[in-house]
Amino acid sequence: MLGMRFIKVEPTDYVLQFKRGKIQREGAGLSFFYFAPTTSLVRIPVGSVDVPFIFVEVTADFQEVTVQGQLTYRVTEARKLAQLMNFTLTADGRDYASEDPKKLPERLINHTQVLTRASIQSLRLKEALGQSDNLVASLRQGLQSADAIASLGVEILGLSILAIKPTPETSRALEAEAREQVLREADEAIYARRNAAVEQERGIKENELNTEIAVENKKRQIKEAQMEAEKSVQQKKREIREAEIATKIAIEEKNKL
Repeated sequence: MLGMRFIKVEPTDYVLQFKRGKIQREGAGLSFFYFAPTTSLVRIPVGSVDVPFIFVEVTADFQEVTVQGQLTYRVTEARKLAQLMNFTLTADGRDYASEDPKKLPERLINHTQVLTRASIQSLRLKEALGQSDNLVASLRQGLQSADAIASLGVEILGLSILAIKPTPETSRALEAEAREQVLREADEAIYARRNAAVEQERGIKENELNTEIAVENKKRQIKEAQMEAEKSVQQKKREIREAEIATKIAIEEKNKL
């Protein structure tokens, strides 16, 4: 019959057949004949879609950074999306009749950029370069709770930040700063090791000196003890001689008597 056509869509496509303003059939992966002059077909991809993005934003300290990542989404409510954007097919059922299917990823990316700008502008350069995980969590939460996205019948499946990079000039400056910091830390480590070696050498010398002093004190004590012993011996000898002399004198006096 003139005007009769056949359409077959993939399981990842959701098709709606409109006739006289009413939905005649709908579903994913359908195939059917239709009368083209009185039928409008809407085909909406419902499989997951990966959309890469790259933004250039400015940090709180007025430094440009490039944010590169990927957004993954899928359509969960095809009817809702069909009411807001035009996914109608041409009469031959092969191509889209408008540019709206291409605009959907653009809308999501634009919303992602708005959230990214708000997050980056609240961070200084060094903070932004090290906050990719926090940025991902913030963007994902913002996208999942956004009314503008929910109204499209779209679900955000994932978002990843692949890189946050400064400008080449800033990158070289940061590399030079990091290199200087490493060199300073190396110098400080060498200085600390030298100080530790000097302190250790001083401790060794102090121990040696203390040992020498202790040895000398011991020698002096021994010498003093020896001198005391010699004095005691001499005193004993003197007392013995005095006793002998006294005895001798006593004997002589007795003999005289």
